[in-house]
This record gives sequence, C-alpha cells and structure tokens, in this order.
Amino acid sequence: MKTFPRRSALCLLSAVLGLLASCNLPQPQADIVRNFTLSQPAAVAPVAGATQVRPVLVAGHLHGRSMAVRVAEHEVVYLEDVRWAEPLDEAVTQLLRGRLGAVGGGAMVTVTVTRAELVRSEGNSVQLAASYAITRAGGDPAAVERGAFTAAPRSWDGKDYSGVVALLHDAVAELGDAIAAAVAKK
Repeated sequence: MKTFPRRSALCLLSAVLGLLASCNLPQPQADIVRNFTLSQPAAVAPVAGATQVRPVLVAGHLHGRSMAVRVAEHEVVYLEDVRWAEPLDEAVTQLLRGRLGAVGGGAMVTVTVTRAELVRSEGNSVQLAASYAITRAGGDPAAVERGAFTAAPRSWDGKDYSGVVALLHDAVAELGDAIAAAVAKK
C-alpha cells in the first residue's frame, strides 16, 4: 500500500517536468544598454595655487542617467539604451578640474552648464553651452568676472553614440580652455 502514493507522486512529478519541458520559455535577451563616461583620469598634476573648480551645476533636464536628445526647440527625449555611467555634473567637474588644476592664480571658478546634448532638429549637432564666474584669489568677492560660453559647432555622423560622447568631451575641453584663458587675463 505504501507504493501507491510513491508511484502517484512520481507520475505527478513526471507530468509536471514534461509540461515544463514542452513550454516555450523566453530566451534571455542581450542587454543593449550602453553606458558612457565623459570624464577620464586626471593626466596633469595640479600646480601650486591652482585654479579651483566648484562642483559644476547642470540644467535640470541633464540630471538623469539617460542621454538627453533635443528633438525640437522645447522638446527633449531620453534614450533608454544610451546612458551616462556617472552623473553628467560630476563628469564635467572632473574634466574641468583636470584642465584648470594646471592653471595657477588661485582663482575660484563656478560653472553652470545649460546645454550638453545632441540636437537632432539642427542636423545632429552636438551642443554645449555654459556660463561661468571667476573669483580671483585675494580679490574682492564682489568683483566676480562672468562669462558665457558656446562650443564651436560639432556634428555627429549618426553612426555610434560613442561619437556623441567624444564630441561632448571635446566641447568640455574647449570650455576648459576658454576659462583658462579668462583666468590668465588679469
């Protein structure tokens, strides 16, 4: 009598395994999300009395991890499969600190990035715009020098988003050069 429950359990288990084997379970899909970083390790050692960069502020629409793409003057979409591996404000801060750390003078620089995006409505242009303020070391805190920056025109070939990232990186380097020149002017 004890063999009947055992056989029933084995038959039931066999039936369940047969059903599971015949099910078409979905195959795992490859992760198509690509993560990019704008910054890179600092290559230049800071000089004595180096220019300091406060944490960079970015426009609110640039805070997410998904890359922002402007499709019209007042419309931005976010690419779900193209993301920043780090917050954009931290990446720009790191790049500018790497560039301006080699500039003496002890100035303090504050930067606000208002645009750092691919603009499809303008022929896949990659645009960076920012404003900055320079407070000189030992100078009057009320005597802040302000400037605005718009990167030189750059166009993406539309092939690979790593190209957009490289163009944005170059634009941030251009911003760093512009601020370094402004700091050097006394």
